[in-house]
Amino acid sequence: MATVVIIGGGAAGAPAARSLSKKLHPGQRVILIEKEETVINPAVFPLYAVGKRKRGHLSRSRSRLTRRGVKLITGEVQKIDAAKKRVYIHEGEISYDLLLIAAGAVPDRSQPPGAADAAIDLQSLEGVEKLRALLPHFGGAEIAIIVPSTGIKCPAAPYEYALLLENWFQRRGRSRDISITIYTPEEAPLSLFGKRVSETVAGLLLKRRIRVHPAARISKIDGAEKTAVLDGNRFPFDLLLFYAPVMAPPFIEKSGLGDEEGWVRTDPGTMALPGEDSIFAAGDITRIETPSGAPLPKLGAIAHLQSFVAAGNIARLIRGRRPGRTYSGFTG
Repeated sequence: MATVVIIGGGAAGAPAARSLSKKLHPGQRVILIEKEETVINPAVFPLYAVGKRKRGHLSRSRSRLTRRGVKLITGEVQKIDAAKKRVYIHEGEISYDLLLIAAGAVPDRSQPPGAADAAIDLQSLEGVEKLRALLPHFGGAEIAIIVPSTGIKCPAAPYEYALLLENWFQRRGRSRDISITIYTPEEAPLSLFGKRVSETVAGLLLKRRIRVHPAARISKIDGAEKTAVLDGNRFPFDLLLFYAPVMAPPFIEKSGLGDEEGWVRTDPGTMALPGEDSIFAAGDITRIETPSGAPLPKLGAIAHLQSFVAAGNIARLIRGRRPGRTYSGFTG
């Protein structure tokens, strides 16, 4: 009886579990390990922040997967032992025949210094709740959105926040009293998606009077003086919003499965780990290089597509066949 273990119930893990539950025979098990039974969808955060979505749109219970025969285990992974084919969580250990790592990425709020204390975190439910409650009472003028690194989830999100905020103030007749500035290390908005996309987004931001400070490396946030320090210059703000870079969950390094930056490198087609015939990975946890040499962006849509490739190849292995499905979506 084959056992497939999936770590993570987000944009890659949950679709893979659903797909495998349809492909495998009743005697074959699918186990999904997720830290929380209810998973928050951060893709909805920008719309929720400006009142375009309700609280109920933010979360989804993974218990529905049990109706499809998936065994759901709530717990936090501590380590993977690839040699013994075991996953260790606080509550014990779980053996597998085939493993899919779809644990996503976690925000690294340590950079730049001062941001975590002075800014509203746009990638936490607490931060978005705070922004939603603050907007009707905001009496300032300068809103700064800080993006300290290109290594973020959903690279379009900071621009989405800016456009939605401008629209929020515009509908209340206040847009000309508000100045929104995005500080980003990108040379141009969303340049990784190509010149045409970048120019389109830049034009839209310009039309909405949203300023972009490109190639910006913020070295420090001074919460007391409400300034962002960039190249020795200080830029004031009344409201600071922070979109943190991400890193791999700690168990990847503990398991010896990460590269020099902690990410899991996979075959760009089959989503299998090189040299590991029983382990696959999909979604934000992976590092796949595009033809330009830049890493594939961390997007929910990409994770979703990769999950079906990984699930399909896992099912093929269980049937005694070689991996045949390949990821052929966005490659940069």
